[in-house]
This record gives sequence, structure tokens and C-alpha cells, in this order.
Amino acid sequence: MLFITNKYLKPGMILAKDIYLYNNSNFNTLLLTKGQVLNNTYIQKITYHNIDGAYIESEEFADIIVESYIDDKLLSKSLSQTKDIYYEFKMSSGKINRSSIKKVSSIVDDLITELLYKDNLTYNIIDFKNYDTYTYQHCLNVALLSISTGISLGLSEQKIHDLGMAGLLHDIGKMLIPVEILNKPGKLTNEEFEIIKTHPENAVKKLKNLVSYDVLSGIENHHEKLDGTGYPYGKTDSNIHYYGKVLSVCDVYDALTSDRSYKKTSFPNEVIEYIMGCADKQFDYEILKHFLKIIVAYPIGTFVRLSNDKLAVVVKNYTENIMRPIIRIINADGTVGDDIDLLYDKDYMNVTITDMGYDYSNSGLSKVIKSTY
Repeated sequence: MLFITNKYLKPGMILAKDIYLYNNSNFNTLLLTKGQVLNNTYIQKITYHNIDGAYIESEEFADIIVESYIDDKLLSKSLSQTKDIYYEFKMSSGKINRSSIKKVSSIVDDLITELLYKDNLTYNIIDFKNYDTYTYQHCLNVALLSISTGISLGLSEQKIHDLGMAGLLHDIGKMLIPVEILNKPGKLTNEEFEIIKTHPENAVKKLKNLVSYDVLSGIENHHEKLDGTGYPYGKTDSNIHYYGKVLSVCDVYDALTSDRSYKKTSFPNEVIEYIMGCADKQFDYEILKHFLKIIVAYPIGTFVRLSNDKLAVVVKNYTENIMRPIIRIINADGTVGDDIDLLYDKDYMNVTITDMGYDYSNSGLSKVIKSTY
């Protein structure tokens, strides 16, 4: 299968994977099913819901199988329950009880059970972008990334659970901030940003005596940076709680790869390069090394442009170097060429990926995409 962005979807293409939409009214809407032949109406529906694209059948790439990071039903259940907890918190002006905390703990337990013994922890960002609501999606994504990073770090199951709790609750304090500030499309004023900066402290005040000190510290410190440029206290390296350091990386990665009212999403490779450039300045290097093992710069099935101007499709990723995957060349005439291992093939050591390569409209690619037309 191949991932085709919505801009280049064409009538006659055949879906290789179900498309789900997660929104406020229904947290598991099956929008289109695997095997569905696309037409203009279906393509408009995908575009309308701001879905980045779809996996499309291709015989030449039939060996590429993209599995969901977590079970769709578990994802839907977790998102729905997270939304309910956040909504109740907002409507009660910040009141939260032990029953809600038990629900959060249960969500985290289910996610850990799903991920702890998973053979491949590679987080496919494409699975987590079909949402109409940002806050609940973001908190669930940060919980998933934090749990997976904790597993990669070899932390105990209790510590992984605490990380997941902190991840799921890290932005609950934002429910006490006026929505016009949270969703402001333009740049915040200094006064508005000072209000935003209160959300970690808001959460800690409301969650005190309901969760552990470590969970509270992770929430409180998730915007602190090693060099002291973070908030709310401007803490430096050794003064930042370990969970806060983990959440900081996960939070920034998900925020920068998500569409917001005030900014467009960045490609995963661009965000990874930015985060790597901040190692030991903003982010803990050892934590970052393990975080980079559970994400990919170039999801399999996506197109990339090489420094030699060739187009290729990502076939496999390496956890030891996420920037150098195995790729399959698309020839100039639109036929499929050889597989190239960018990590180990010495003949390609000087070849790099320069772009996600989505502009392939003139590549003759129709020859490798299965279509009924």
C-alpha cells in the first residue's frame, strides 16, 4: 500500500485501509472502508474533514503492510473517556474526584497492556491525525508517546504507569483558560501568554492529593527546558523532574506535528530535526535517544525525494537511525526500481532524503497505483 495525500487522490484509486474519523459527536466514525473505490465525493469528504490522505492499493507495493499502532476500538474508547474527564473538569470549574482519577488510571492500564509486549513500538503519526478536536487527541497522543518512551527506556511498569497518567492529564489545566485565548488564530499578547503559562500550576492545584507526587511533578514540569528557558519556573537540568523531561519531548513533538488554529502542521522529519538540534539544550539527550527509537521521520508507504532528485517510497525503518530507511525507487517513467538501504548500502552513503516528496503528479506514478479507471 501507498500513502497518498489528499491533494493527489484521484477517482478510481482503491483504499487499502479503513479511514476512521474521531470527533466530538462520534469518537469512532468509519468514514470509508478498505476496498472502497474513490470518487470525487469521497475525496471531497476526506478533504472536508482535514484528513491528510489515505492508504491506496498498489500491486508493486503490496508487500507494504501498515498496522495500527493501537487497536481502533481501544483508541476510540480511550479518546471518548478522556474527553468526558476533561469536559467534566471544565464544566465544574476544575473539580475532579477520585472516580475520574480511577478512570484515567484504567485508560493508562489498557494502553500499557496494548503496548508493553508489542513487537514493534514504532509510532505511526498518520494514525493519530484524523481528529476534529485537538486537546483530547493531544493528551492521548502524549500519553501514548510517554508510555512508549518509558518502555524503550526500560522503566518499571509502575513508572510507565505514572508517565502515562502525567501524559493524559498534562494539559487538563488548560480547561480553566478562556477558549478565546486557547484557540486564538494570531500571536498571543504577553498578557495572554502569561495566562497560558498558568496551566501546569492550575492542574497541580486541582490534582493535589489525588495523584502521586511524581505524577504531579511531571505535569508541573512538562514545559520546563534544560537551559532554563521554559515555564512556569524556569528550572534548569537537575531541577526538572524526570517525568517532566520525558513529557517535554513528547509534548513538543505532538504539538509541532499537529494542525492548530494558529499554525499549520510540520512534517515529522522537520520536527525530528528541530528536536535533535535542541538536545542537551532543551531536551535530555538520553531520553531523546530512546524517544527517537519509537517514532519515524518517514512513515512506511510514504513518498520521499532524494538528493539525487529520484523519487522513492519508504519500505522499512530502522530504530537505530530513523533518518536512513530502506526505500524503493520510482523510475522516471513511473515504473518501480530497486530497493535501496540508505543505512547500510555504501553506494548510497552520500544520498540523503531532502523532502517528503508529495509532489509526484508528473512522475508517471499512475503505473504503480491500482485503479479501476
